Amino acid sequence: MHVLSYVIVPFYIILYLLLGASITATIFFIHVIIVPLVFKYSKTFQRGIIFSNFLPVFRDLEDPASSGLDGARNLYIEFQSKVDNCRIKIGLWHILPKSVNERLKTKLQQTADKEELNSIFDEALATSKTPIILYAHGNALARTAPHRVLLYQLFQKLDYHTIALDYRGYGDSTNVNPSEDGVVEDLLMVYDWIRTIIDKSDSPPPVFVWGHSLGTGISSHLLGNLDTLCSSLLDRPLPQPQGLILEAPFTTLEEEVANYCVTPLVTWLPYFNYFFLTPFVTRRHAFNTVANLARSTVPILILHARDDIIVPYALGEKLYKSVKQSRGGAVLMHSFDRRENLGHKMICAAEGLDKIVGDFITDHQ
Repeated sequence: MHVLSYVIVPFYIILYLLLGASITATIFFIHVIIVPLVFKYSKTFQRGIIFSNFLPVFRDLEDPASSGLDGARNLYIEFQSKVDNCRIKIGLWHILPKSVNERLKTKLQQTADKEELNSIFDEALATSKTPIILYAHGNALARTAPHRVLLYQLFQKLDYHTIALDYRGYGDSTNVNPSEDGVVEDLLMVYDWIRTIIDKSDSPPPVFVWGHSLGTGISSHLLGNLDTLCSSLLDRPLPQPQGLILEAPFTTLEEEVANYCVTPLVTWLPYFNYFFLTPFVTRRHAFNTVANLARSTVPILILHARDDIIVPYALGEKLYKSVKQSRGGAVLMHSFDRRENLGHKMICAAEGLDKIVGDFITDHQ
């Protein structure tokens, strides 16, 4: 039994003495019986923990400018989902590179027709001479989240196109329950939309996929199984992108749950593994980044802050070593010192991030 049992059990004894048997017994019963049962058998509860897509969005998804973005458009792509057997609409933003935005600024301001505006953006993407970043966000909130907007602004400053989507169940995308296969299908369809536009060019621009937190599991799943997914969901092949950037990644969802900051509250239970970890071993929600990346050949850059308590730094380091050993090739890792206080979300504000990312993309485009 975990050493925390020597702390938590006496805590319940003291609570019993102070509050009385009935209240303490109820708390103890909920803690050791109800919570494990719900965690193990409630698919709704498991899905809520993984995706946290129930949180409200207070910003205007249809107006990127209201979130502080210049030279950006909102649009939707629709497709028939083979995962959920229904029509899916995905909301996304396309943010222009700084140089393109400055060149087209007057034209964009004078264009009121939405179809004409989309045509201008599509043309800018198709004829781009600068890289494209496909951004896969983590759980909770939507493409409007402030830390995500800061990252888009960095990409724009670096002169990259940015495509940022909301998976099914997030933002203003179709409100169906997300699953691992479902959100991976969403990312695939947006990647296919990008390729449809740029592959008309004789010299298409390089595409890099950036995943943050849960998005690292989604993007790794996509790139590690791209050929198979294209065969089963698209009926046509797609080329691999030029690289993958993983911000605060984990190894597997099982290990992420085992190492989560509040997990010590229940690790002392003798049945902890069975009730709290086995639900995330199954194929439905495994997000096995280690196995997925072992099947991928794209260059990888891992970014992780040492003071991250949501996805502990040790998991990012373990992933780096595992991928390096299993496939070799271009696998790089950059860690950020605790003194920078970047935590889980604020690597976007790290000093020197522009050079780290810029060097990786320049080396592999």
